[in-house]
Amino acid sequence: MEKDLKYCKHCGELINIDAVICTKCGRQVEELKKDNNTPLIINNNSSSSSAAAAASASSEPRRRHYSLFVDIIMLCFTAGLWAIWMLIRPKYE
Repeated sequence: MEKDLKYCKHCGELINIDAVICTKCGRQVEELKKDNNTPLIINNNSSSSSAAAAASASSEPRRRHYSLFVDIIMLCFTAGLWAIWMLIRPKYE
């Protein structure tokens, strides 16, 4: 049975030797051949496709979509609100 299996080069899972896409991580392990005689089979099983999409999305590192400039602006805005509150707050004597 080991003859019919290979390892995924991305996650290391044992997969079928003819597999083009890993069933665990959902990433492409082999190049698609230009042979027109072999049909392309698309599996529309929602549970496995959503799990593969979630696995591939979680394996990629997230990028920061904001910069240090936005952090500084938010800090100044918060400090400004605090200063205004300190000036207009009710004073109990």
